[in-house]
Amino acid sequence: MSRVYDFDLFLYIYLSVLPIYLSMKLKLTFFLLGFSIAAIAQNQVPVISNVSVVAPWNTGQVLIDYDVADNENDNLDIKIAFSADGENYVVSTGTVTGDVGFPIVPGTGKQIIWSYDTISNVTDYSIRLIADDREVPSIQDIVDQVDSVLLRNDLEYIASEVRHYSANPTHLEDVKDTIEARFENAGLAVYRQDFDRAGYVGQNIIGKKAGLGSEASTFIIDAHFDTVNDAPGADDNGSGVVGFLEALRVLAPYNFEKTIKFIGFDFEESVGVAGTYGSLVYTQSQIPDWEIIEGVANYEMIGYYTNAVNSQQIPFGFNFLFPDQYAEVIADSSRGNFVINAGDTESSAFNAAYDSLSAIYVPDLKIISVVLPNDGLISADFRRSDHANFWDIDVPALMLTDGANFRNLDYHTPNDTVGALNFTFMSNIVKGTVATIATLAGLQHSSYYDAGNIIASVPESNFVCNVQVFPNPVKNKLTLKTGDCFQQGFNLTVVDVQGRLIKTERVAANAQTEISFEKIPSGNYFVVMEDGGKRSVRKIVVE
Repeated sequence: MSRVYDFDLFLYIYLSVLPIYLSMKLKLTFFLLGFSIAAIAQNQVPVISNVSVVAPWNTGQVLIDYDVADNENDNLDIKIAFSADGENYVVSTGTVTGDVGFPIVPGTGKQIIWSYDTISNVTDYSIRLIADDREVPSIQDIVDQVDSVLLRNDLEYIASEVRHYSANPTHLEDVKDTIEARFENAGLAVYRQDFDRAGYVGQNIIGKKAGLGSEASTFIIDAHFDTVNDAPGADDNGSGVVGFLEALRVLAPYNFEKTIKFIGFDFEESVGVAGTYGSLVYTQSQIPDWEIIEGVANYEMIGYYTNAVNSQQIPFGFNFLFPDQYAEVIADSSRGNFVINAGDTESSAFNAAYDSLSAIYVPDLKIISVVLPNDGLISADFRRSDHANFWDIDVPALMLTDGANFRNLDYHTPNDTVGALNFTFMSNIVKGTVATIATLAGLQHSSYYDAGNIIASVPESNFVCNVQVFPNPVKNKLTLKTGDCFQQGFNLTVVDVQGRLIKTERVAANAQTEISFEKIPSGNYFVVMEDGGKRSVRKIVVE
């Protein structure tokens, strides 16, 4: 980076002493040259290549060989992650040694050894390698990318019509498709959660940006995308939708230690039935046992801002529950010029983090922060959105809101339109979220390499034994004649050509043994007979 600054200084001095008659074209040429060199000199992420993953037969180990390069030759933090399903890299078992951890010098011929302990079929597992040079980008630079113009452009489409399951299902579906497409274009792992609600099909839309260090640790940014049946819902809750889409746009290009999920919830608004149903079914069925949700940032109306005196109404009992916050609002003549950051007891640390990080990176954002006891049951007004279902399962969650009907008099009416909203205010709330999540999720300057499934090396015979294997090809049963090769019996293992375990059993000493191959798919396999260090291997074909 120092070379960039040295060049800029040189360029400044050089241009300062040029004759005044220097052409504008030449000035522009030097400016573009400086910009180009600065761009080239920016720190690049390290790159992993030439990865080989092999599990040598019967060693209990996996050998991972790789090369890693870094343009600036920084010391690297190398991590390895394991997956049992090819999707979630959350397995933690065994030990790793070798060229892993920090500091690792870039170069070729690196090796990591994974001793995998009790795993019976290691070839079902996948490996991911991560290289991080710890040159963390500037949080402020990331925060400053939030764009109020893009928020408005998105909202003019989102809030152009009602988004309701019966009043306007067409636009509701279009908005869901838009959210899903944005998730996919940002490289998230995306799926829809279908559920029944009063005879209608609801769909939550979930996008996951996997963490590259502690994937099980998760943060969520969410908003509901539906409206009541007669409102275009610019503030309620189009503002929340465009808010999390903008947070996604800004955060997606970066990697993080922990996972970030973006969720659009359906059926928060319901006529004739209770609301917040989409988030209820999500919290009941879509949180895996291994996932640890460290914080949920729920956007519930984040666009209405006014400096008018007495524009902010106060919920009943607020003055008794939160006297200091009440006094602050009254001291400012009850102006609706702040965002409410509401959490419960479980959310207090997350609540404080949003406040403190926003103060650093978004000092223009005024926040009135409250922490309700237990699950917020003391005040129904603070439970009127999707965050409450996370409170009920003791997950830290925040409701970030402009106060809904306590400020916006167009709430749940046809007048809830784009023109009434303040996009600077909205963008500041998103900036506060970006700063908070980027910090707590562990911003990295990293890249990763998915090596795919582990391949076990094919075993070889290590002694001469006249073992007869027939019929070959085999359909249902295989007969083995081992003679006197294994007088005490042997361990029989069947593996496929990639070393994946198909079956194993102990075979007693016998001149002739039948082995069932029913329900084994057709293909090429190896029959391995072992005892006392002696191994005999035969290749067979299953029809």
